[in-house]
Amino acid sequence: MQTLETPVSPLVTLAVGYGDRQVRDWARALFAFDAQMAGIVLQAREPMLAQIRLQWWHDVLAKPVASRPSANPVLAALAPIEADGLALTDALGPVIRGWEAALECEDSEAVADFAAGRGQLFAAFAGQGGDAADLQRIGQAWALWDMVRFHRRTAALDSAFATVDAQALARIALPARLRPLSIINRAVRLDIARGRLDRPWAGPGLFARLVWHGVTGR
Repeated sequence: MQTLETPVSPLVTLAVGYGDRQVRDWARALFAFDAQMAGIVLQAREPMLAQIRLQWWHDVLAKPVASRPSANPVLAALAPIEADGLALTDALGPVIRGWEAALECEDSEAVADFAAGRGQLFAAFAGQGGDAADLQRIGQAWALWDMVRFHRRTAALDSAFATVDAQALARIALPARLRPLSIINRAVRLDIARGRLDRPWAGPGLFARLVWHGVTGR
């Protein structure tokens, strides 16, 4: 199966530079996996071809490490965190199913499935010190925000994103070692507060605030 090179977002690139070293390694691998799934879906000309590629990932993650393609960089990045104890099929199977739902992002139920599934990417960090429900809440908010802000707009996506509770996100306190995720949470909240998705996202002032949060937690 051909690997689609899909880079992670500038926000993720910034976020994975902070926090506990093991968490940084996990974040780089898991967000690279998410970017791979995004590339399959968002670059697909035919939904059926995207489904075939997504099923390949389902199948390959269920195989023993020795039976997986050794030259795939995403699989190579996932191997150490699997060795750390993360069950890849349990953690990433929902993420794959979430991206499969995104093939029908004009449908509100599919969008809900997308947000819930993709949001499981953050719940994979629960073993690193965060509350699984809090991580899932942040993950779902980020899943919708990232899709609407950078990739695709539909009425169903916009409607789902409008329900994100920024105040609830602000009440979530993550441990310092999960700083990559708290940076992402902060970025989503700041953008919601600004309320202008039609304007460019990044800027020196925003990055300065995120870097400051990365260093201090404030």
